[in-house]
Amino acid sequence: EYRSPFLQTLQFLCSHRYFDYLGNIVVLANLISICVILVMDADKPGSERDDFFLGAINCFFILYYLLEMLLKMFSLGPNCYLSYPSNVFDGLLTVILLVLQVTTITLYSFPHPGWKPAMLGLPSLWEMVRLVNMFIVFRFLRIIPNMKMMAMVAGTLVDLVKNMRAFAGILVVVYYTFAIIGIGLFKDAVIAPGNKSVPLNLSSDNSSSQCGTFEQLNYWPNNFDDFAAALVTLWDVMVVNNWQVFLDAFSRYTNPWSKLYFVGWWLVSSVIWVNLFVALILENFIHKWDRSQRQNVCEAQQTEYQMTVQLMFREDLEEPTEEELLDRLRHHPHLHLNR
Repeated sequence: EYRSPFLQTLQFLCSHRYFDYLGNIVVLANLISICVILVMDADKPGSERDDFFLGAINCFFILYYLLEMLLKMFSLGPNCYLSYPSNVFDGLLTVILLVLQVTTITLYSFPHPGWKPAMLGLPSLWEMVRLVNMFIVFRFLRIIPNMKMMAMVAGTLVDLVKNMRAFAGILVVVYYTFAIIGIGLFKDAVIAPGNKSVPLNLSSDNSSSQCGTFEQLNYWPNNFDDFAAALVTLWDVMVVNNWQVFLDAFSRYTNPWSKLYFVGWWLVSSVIWVNLFVALILENFIHKWDRSQRQNVCEAQQTEYQMTVQLMFREDLEEPTEEELLDRLRHHPHLHLNR
């Protein structure tokens, strides 16, 4: 803590959350300005572009990012500042931008009207500055923790990635199993036209093929001739990408019983695994939603929560009265209650 009232006030202001809000607004303004300039210069050739505005904007925003980093380090202290991953990323990005900007000014002087550093040599350096500007988009992602619903959705996706090892492992095993079975059943069953390693009468030309068929769509790479091609074919069937075309083609090139293989893979992958993946996302989101609602309830109103989908819509449900229940029970055809 500082003894000077001015330094204490400055420390309080720079450590307040509104200071982070101001930084988010500045980052948004930086993004908008860069997008506007790039759109305006999109149709201009390199010799007609004037990089003065982009260079001046870079200088202004980089100075602000440097000032923001120094003020946060002043208010929080170096150790506390580096304890936040967002601050580490912002600081690293600021240092990279500052080094590149200082190097650009040293080589090309300060921005001025008609300033074209890309035409003066070392264009890769100037392009690198423009590339680093793209990382400012990730800096703007700091607003996610400040918005409850966005933070909940982002947390759901992060937790899902952390807990995907078991699910992904089983999916890899299923993919591998079906790929090996497919290679054993359909290897060299589909022959692309023009393949010199096979007789010409075994291949088909797509010039006179019916519209929407395997041959007309040039789906020849989708086969089971090797493991990589088998994985691609299984993926296309899983996402239901014209999977009826594969059924028709392989049934024509082999026999109609091949449809059982593709229908079985569709049931396992698209019906079971895709829906299971969606169910995992919903379950994780409902769990986080229930936990957040529990934290908002005071201790006097704490009740035992059941993490079910029905709980989210409890307010919209109408429970029947006792008289209605008794009336329904008395008129039930298989119940004989004493009146």
